[in-house]
Amino acid sequence: MLNKKRIDKKLRSYIGEHAAKGYSKHAIRHVLISHGYDEGYVDGLLKKHSELRLVKAYSIFVSLLFMLSIFAFNLIPAKTKEQQITGFAASNDEGCCTSICRQTSKAECYGGLVAGKKCNELEECNVGCCIDKEGYCLTNYLQGNCISGYGTSINKDCSNLVFCRNITDKSYGARRYNLKNKAAGFSYSKSNADYYKSSFSIQYYLYDKTNVASVIAQIKDNGNAVDSIALYDDGSHNDGSKNDNLYGNNWLSSKIKDFEGFKKFDVDIMVSYAGGILQSINKTQSITLLKNNKCLPIVNEWDSSKKHSMIFAAQNYEDYGFQRFETDVQNFLNVLFSADNLKNNKELNIYRLEQSLSYFNIPTLASIASSSCPAYSNKKDMLIVLDPNEEYCIMESSRIIRVNPQALFYRNITSKELNETFADFCSYTITPKKLADDIIAFATPPKITVHTLENGTYNSSFINLSFSVSAINYPVNNSVFLDNQLVFNNAADEETAENVAVNLANGTNYFLIKSVDKNKNKAFAQVLLNTTIQ
Repeated sequence: MLNKKRIDKKLRSYIGEHAAKGYSKHAIRHVLISHGYDEGYVDGLLKKHSELRLVKAYSIFVSLLFMLSIFAFNLIPAKTKEQQITGFAASNDEGCCTSICRQTSKAECYGGLVAGKKCNELEECNVGCCIDKEGYCLTNYLQGNCISGYGTSINKDCSNLVFCRNITDKSYGARRYNLKNKAAGFSYSKSNADYYKSSFSIQYYLYDKTNVASVIAQIKDNGNAVDSIALYDDGSHNDGSKNDNLYGNNWLSSKIKDFEGFKKFDVDIMVSYAGGILQSINKTQSITLLKNNKCLPIVNEWDSSKKHSMIFAAQNYEDYGFQRFETDVQNFLNVLFSADNLKNNKELNIYRLEQSLSYFNIPTLASIASSSCPAYSNKKDMLIVLDPNEEYCIMESSRIIRVNPQALFYRNITSKELNETFADFCSYTITPKKLADDIIAFATPPKITVHTLENGTYNSSFINLSFSVSAINYPVNNSVFLDNQLVFNNAADEETAENVAVNLANGTNYFLIKSVDKNKNKAFAQVLLNTTIQ
């Protein structure tokens, strides 16, 4: 909740911002008063704004004058005077005046007074964005005044609200940056590709529905109208809520003539107004139909200009179904496209094969992809078989991989051209099992094997201490200590067998072999050699 000082600051900012754009003081005063602010309070803010401009104009002079006054003050003996600061005293005649959210007495409040309360304790004194009943977005507005004027109050700045930035020409963003909408509205949703005789959702948002008589969606094939459907804003035609400016309806593709393969359609919106005025908005969205084809375009529509294709197929999904496969494909792509250079995937057509939930063999699968997906090439495209039973990423053949759907990717997946990445895709892929293996491998210490026998007594003062070291994380540094004294040290980049010549003393000789790999994993081996020298 905002206190009085912050409210004053935000309203002063509002006045300064609109005055700088050329709004007159009278216009600014009219808007603020019409939305519930006290006339005296508004006049005071406008007066302070004028005074502030005057102060800025003479800021250099005032600064010099202040410095001179400080100098003169230091020449005068200082006198102190205690001042008592009194807080707000709660009583039935004093409280928060909710019309201006200031602490006042009852006589000074021109609106409702909440006795015995501070303004920062009241919800109606929150300041945020008010969307009034006419659709205007008013920033830095008191919640109580907004609601009392039948507006909608949101505890955010108007510039942070999608509605105020994009939806209406009355919006905060449009007024602030002097933006004008060139069309009647915008397409609210985009249909994915689907199969022939399917239902497609067509929706269109109108900025202003004043005097609108009808909204028609025309389906066009290469510029020729092949069907049309009326859109409604009654809450009963897949159009959101009633009278929310979102028009919609479900279009059935059954009227389209029979065809084979892919067919792409554009949707034009025709808005008729009272008086016979007609407005046409072309290509608001597009629809792709498939007939006798199980290679479904996803993410982006099929585009022959794209250089590569990525095709997904299911394996061992009989117990899960196509819905699970569809979800796994989308999750796989979300993770893949989180890499910076793949976010826009401009070079990619992406398909999902829905021929089967399992395939007999890879050659059969490749044949289906080749016959179903447009311009499939095993030299530039990649076929990804998602298999929940597979623990790793397996290269089945050139540019055909089988992988667990719960995969992650190394950051360097974008360090090469996409064509090279496809050729070696598994090297960038991390499955849960591979990640577990990598973690275990990272923390696995070297293994030391001692070959010199301990169970026995040596009668020589000179022997070769023999051992070998193997590791996962090379290089490895090997050291040998005799009675805590270093007698051997070397580094190895591969498995090694060492023979260390040492001098023994009578009695028990204590050896410690130590190996440390590149990840600081350590291994130790103790060797006790008994010696009797005559």
